[in-house]
Amino acid sequence: MDWRIKASIQKILSSSRIGDKLNHIPAILQKNYHENVVKYQFHECIRKFDYTQLDLNQKCTALEIGTGYSVISPVILYLLGFDKIVTVDIDQDIKFESFQKQIDYLNSKEYIQEISNKGVFSPETIKKKLDEILKCANLDELLSFCNIKYIAPYTPKDISAEESTFDYIYSQVVFEHIPPEFLEILFENFKIWLKKGCYTVHTINFVDHFTNPGFFQDQNISAYNFLKFSDTYWGFWAGNSIAYTNRLSHIYYQDLFESNNLYVTNFIGENYKPSKHLEITEIHNDVIRKYKSHPDLIELTKYQRGTFVVKNN
Repeated sequence: MDWRIKASIQKILSSSRIGDKLNHIPAILQKNYHENVVKYQFHECIRKFDYTQLDLNQKCTALEIGTGYSVISPVILYLLGFDKIVTVDIDQDIKFESFQKQIDYLNSKEYIQEISNKGVFSPETIKKKLDEILKCANLDELLSFCNIKYIAPYTPKDISAEESTFDYIYSQVVFEHIPPEFLEILFENFKIWLKKGCYTVHTINFVDHFTNPGFFQDQNISAYNFLKFSDTYWGFWAGNSIAYTNRLSHIYYQDLFESNNLYVTNFIGENYKPSKHLEITEIHNDVIRKYKSHPDLIELTKYQRGTFVVKNN
């Protein structure tokens, strides 16, 4: 299906206060949605935490940029041993009813054992904590029990007012939805928020989201199709609160970390799905101009997804 059909629907939905929630309904209706959310959140949360080298036997705080529709990741951090977790987003999309369906999947011997292996609590202690979580009657009780502060909508000032420094900052496929001017503000604050010697870990998706699986997937375009268009043309179709992506590659984020004196200790680039080739001659000048230095255009289509492991030396 042509990507402009989905873009048109999202453009219409974005004009409504509940448009984003309506846009999310097809995903929720998929079979095993809640089970898959837990699998995904668990894998990514543990994978990124592994890079931090944190000693959770001392007091540690974490900041998640982009809560999304699930609070499973902050709960996992609590079960690992973090004393406080701040999670922020531009909209308040968490539903306690969804969490109740998801927590049952987390409450398994396999997950409990792996959390214990990575964290500070025994499997028995984690099980007891999960049993208490299951007793929570609403979202406020859950957040209070796990010492999670949920701020949505948020500004950097809101984060600073809640906690001045963090031992760990992370995000999962969020940065691609943030405009460059706000990314610059965030990265400047990372240098302030992140304690010396600690890590910030971020997984970013670099592909055109109209190629993502689903009923409206356009299988006839490259994963980098959005690099072909001017800012004006792309903004007309996808410059709204639901469809927006900044169309930036790993090079942009690498430069942004370095310009804020944050050291990239590791970058894990991935290509996770088949894609049609996009010639570098098709990349629009408006995209190229987003980079402060003239980039190697081949690099702009080199990775579909990547994880940055970054240290504040």
